[in-house]
Amino acid sequence: MQAALHAYYHFTTGKHFNKRIIPRIYEANELIEAELTRFHTYLKEVASLSETTLISHYNTVRQFLCFCSIENAIANGNKISPDQVRNFLMKELRHLSPASRKTILVRIRNYLRFLEFEDGFNADEILKLPMTPPVWKRMQVPKYLSAEDKNISIDIQPKFRDWPTRLRNRCFSDLGLRCVEVANLSLDDFDWQNGTVCVHKTKNHSERKLPLSLKAGQSIVNYLLKARPNTKERTLFVRFKKSAGFPMGTSQVRDTMRRAAVRAGLRHFTGTHMFRHTVAKDMISSGTDIKTIADILGHETIETTMIYTKINFPELSFVAGKWPEVIV
Repeated sequence: MQAALHAYYHFTTGKHFNKRIIPRIYEANELIEAELTRFHTYLKEVASLSETTLISHYNTVRQFLCFCSIENAIANGNKISPDQVRNFLMKELRHLSPASRKTILVRIRNYLRFLEFEDGFNADEILKLPMTPPVWKRMQVPKYLSAEDKNISIDIQPKFRDWPTRLRNRCFSDLGLRCVEVANLSLDDFDWQNGTVCVHKTKNHSERKLPLSLKAGQSIVNYLLKARPNTKERTLFVRFKKSAGFPMGTSQVRDTMRRAAVRAGLRHFTGTHMFRHTVAKDMISSGTDIKTIADILGHETIETTMIYTKINFPELSFVAGKWPEVIV
């Protein structure tokens, strides 16, 4: 709904909707920008965050430092007080959902860790604040595709013009890649002699080499020889209509997959991450150990992978107790 409203705003006004309008009092300040540059370097070189996550941290901390300036405080780590953090959070988190609140809090905590790392700032008093709102996201069971839905999504409309979509489906369903990883695949990432693909631009900046199935390899060949526009770009997936031959962005790949799911009649399709959940479910049901699944999916910690134990139905059936008999 939010995306539709933004599109309507752009259609009626000819302008893009600014999700967060920064008041003039928040405009660039040399001291703040210098501090953000240091924080940017820390996030990239020490924390090893992805570019998208890095930018979101950057923007949140800018607002926080500007807020500190509004409160007649110098925008410097040594001058940040618990009261400033409390007032900022009360102002910014008031109308946000629990998950969004947690996101903002994580960014502020990361900034405090940066100050501790770089300047020796003592953040003990600030970290005593209630900065960990409960989010029950991990209590949910991961949504995955059934075997029938998975086959439908892969083989949707096997026509000439649908080869790119089918190939993208295989990248998701066979390799369990993230959407950004699919969009960043390059022709140079494939080792045809050994039948592998190397995923470079990952969320945690660590490369991983994955086996390439025969069907996925054949789909790539058909796509390159008969469907891919003539271009000098090395990116695997390129645009077909507007700006033909230029690389597809992450959002375009994601939207294309969602439209394909609608055409295939997948009513419960929630997004491309369902393919990753399906890959994990298939592996854990076949007895693959958690560490291997984490390595294939590119998880930084095994804790992230542990959520898939909830859908390990063969193992859960052994530990399930008998339902007590009720005598009426």
